[in-house]
Amino acid sequence: MTVPPKPAWNRGKVVGKKPPLTPDEVSLIRLLLRQDSRTQPAAVRDLALFNVALDTCFRGSDLVRLRVADVATPLGVREIVEIRQKKTETRNARPVQARLSAVTRDSLRVYLAASERPLHGWLFTGQGVRWSHSHLSESQLWRLCKGWLVRARLDPALYGLHSLRRTFPTYIHQQTGNLRAAQLLLGHVSIESTKEYIGTEQAEALDIAGKYHL
Repeated sequence: MTVPPKPAWNRGKVVGKKPPLTPDEVSLIRLLLRQDSRTQPAAVRDLALFNVALDTCFRGSDLVRLRVADVATPLGVREIVEIRQKKTETRNARPVQARLSAVTRDSLRVYLAASERPLHGWLFTGQGVRWSHSHLSESQLWRLCKGWLVRARLDPALYGLHSLRRTFPTYIHQQTGNLRAAQLLLGHVSIESTKEYIGTEQAEALDIAGKYHL
């Protein structure tokens, strides 16, 4: 008896690098979350989460493990956030810093005031009594992200959690050409890793190809 082959794991999926969000897409998702936050308590958290994800460029594994004390003190919300990345902490890599924008700090103030979280507690948790004492998982974070994309009429199959991480450093490089700044934001040890991650060489090659034709 012939056993039919298993379907490929990536059947029907878009594989490869996931693109960053464009500034227009960021603005649209923010607008929708702000509108939802007026009537939905969970959207207050989601707006703060979305903003923090963009500003910090942290990996999903680091983002979900943030504690309130990482972004706030008894005196208010921090402007500079500093963490040791989970992926590189065993290599004695130096901490990664990120600056929170005024927009992000405002959304955090609203969220923290509404949630009344202690400084030692997890920053982003699930909803309801069952999940309120544990941090979001990466799979839960991705489900939230997919919901934001759908609300913005974007195809979730084209994106991933790394789309959030890539968005700000890609924008910085496009606007300034400063690859070193993108490297520091991402916490990469090698500049080559940053080039590969945000696809600078591919973008430059396509730009050149657009100017010269046989």
